[in-house]
Amino acid sequence: MTKLLTQGDDFGFTRGVTLGIVDSIDHGVLRNTGLFTNMPSTEFAVSFMADRPQVCFGIDFNIVSGRPVLDPSLIPHLVDENGAFIRSGVRVKDQRYQSEQGGKEMFPYEECYREMKAQYERFLALTGRKPGYLHAHSLMHENYMQVIRDLSKETGVPFSLDMQKQYGFVSKETFQSRSVSLKGKIFDPEEQLARTPLQDNLKYAEEFLSAEYITIACHPGYIDDELLGLTTLSLARCKDAAMMMSLQLKDWIETNHVELITYDDLH
Repeated sequence: MTKLLTQGDDFGFTRGVTLGIVDSIDHGVLRNTGLFTNMPSTEFAVSFMADRPQVCFGIDFNIVSGRPVLDPSLIPHLVDENGAFIRSGVRVKDQRYQSEQGGKEMFPYEECYREMKAQYERFLALTGRKPGYLHAHSLMHENYMQVIRDLSKETGVPFSLDMQKQYGFVSKETFQSRSVSLKGKIFDPEEQLARTPLQDNLKYAEEFLSAEYITIACHPGYIDDELLGLTTLSLARCKDAAMMMSLQLKDWIETNHVELITYDDLH
């Protein structure tokens, strides 16, 4: 039987994103989502967690949006003059980001570790439990990824990408010829409106059914004014939420006896 892991990132980013994710759970097939622990809507998101035991709630480590959990003075390379995280769209325009050494200078390991450990500890304080998985958000540079793997060893909580590799998960990206551009961190509204995430995934339905483990990962959510001020990835979230709640996707899962799973089922 094919096992499907559905994942929606950025839980708690804004109220609109949070409500889109909750609807994708309650009226759709979303079963894994990672919490941002540093945003104003974090506690609002946490309020929905206890009543949804079918969902694996992880943590998405965020060091490019909003304000840090720590005092900004403790992580000077990660924040701007106002104490907010430097956004990814700004980061990728910095010439230093083009090189390995430059990326390390922009994201010092110790500063990344301090803030990400603080975000992890806030998850514990708010929920009273460990996250189901650790997940990366946006810019996945070397020091940042190393911190996640180190925290995974320290806490015993699996890193999502490593776990997917261990189990041999396939996704639509497995079958696509995909070039990643740094400009991809600045998302064009017209391009987002033209997206067809459901069709983009189901075009590989036959390949999916020949695999044991598959994943559909996305960014479901609804748009609010706060979101527009934080990221250019906005309109696409509505498309992803619609995919998670699609009758066509539900029917495909039921007809083909696909089992919905979570990261908790893997460890």
